[in-house]
Amino acid sequence: METVTIGIASLGRPSLVRTLQSLCSITVPAGLAIEIVVADDDPGGGAAARVESGAPWSVPVRVVAVGAGNISSARNACLDAARGSLMAFVDDDEWVEPDWLVRLLAALDEFDAEVVIGPVFPVYPAGTPDWLVQANPLHVDWGRRGRKVDTGRSGNVLFRRARVERLGLRFDPALGKTGGEDTDFFHRLHRAGAVIVVTDDARIHEEAPAARLAPAYLRLRAIRSGQSYARFRLSGRRGLDAGGLGFHCDAAAKMLAGFLAASLLRPLSRARSMAFAQKAWLNLGKLRQATGRDLPSMY
Repeated sequence: METVTIGIASLGRPSLVRTLQSLCSITVPAGLAIEIVVADDDPGGGAAARVESGAPWSVPVRVVAVGAGNISSARNACLDAARGSLMAFVDDDEWVEPDWLVRLLAALDEFDAEVVIGPVFPVYPAGTPDWLVQANPLHVDWGRRGRKVDTGRSGNVLFRRARVERLGLRFDPALGKTGGEDTDFFHRLHRAGAVIVVTDDARIHEEAPAARLAPAYLRLRAIRSGQSYARFRLSGRRGLDAGGLGFHCDAAAKMLAGFLAASLLRPLSRARSMAFAQKAWLNLGKLRQATGRDLPSMY
């Protein structure tokens, strides 16, 4: 019987219980088993306490103590503890729909892929302005089902472990406090030959705390994403060398166009203005890679 290991890196947030409850309610195809590995990254054992508070669970749940305060170390602990030939990751502030795993498996088989990335839909708190909900600034649109990409994210992913283990690939601890560790990991897997596809029907939802809707957070998040993208696109190179000059000139032009559009649209549509501002910040992040500065910390 084939096994899927579902990894969760957690600091012990209360939402972990809901995440586990949703995973215990998914449809599991015949001939497949699931196990859940929770990497407790809280030095005080907060995630272990959350798991214990909801026990017994209807599927096997194991807790691995990490306590490093480093998301890469926690995700690596999940990889090291996994017993399944297939591995999924979700975050501890997310909950999955019942057909989530079925949809991921279907895309994995249909497109002969090693990695499938699914969508994550933010749920905004009550009282969030309508224009901000419309702008949906925390949602990342990876595209339609079957689209091939060269990187991924860990909030909704299923992948075959064989190549990862054969190559000894792990999340980079140097990115464990800044973020961008997942896009870096999956891009390295892609460069090693893995086919990564997107599916738009394996749905996950996540809490969107009010703090993440603050302009400063949204700006930092977009800048970090842009720099992370530039980092792997340019293979870690810094500075305006010949290989990166065209990339950064393109980013500069898109940044200026984004800021101009955001400014002009603000009196007409705050939602569209926000969308263009995010694109501008994203391209500002690409330019930041040329300065030699480290990724801004998100954790």
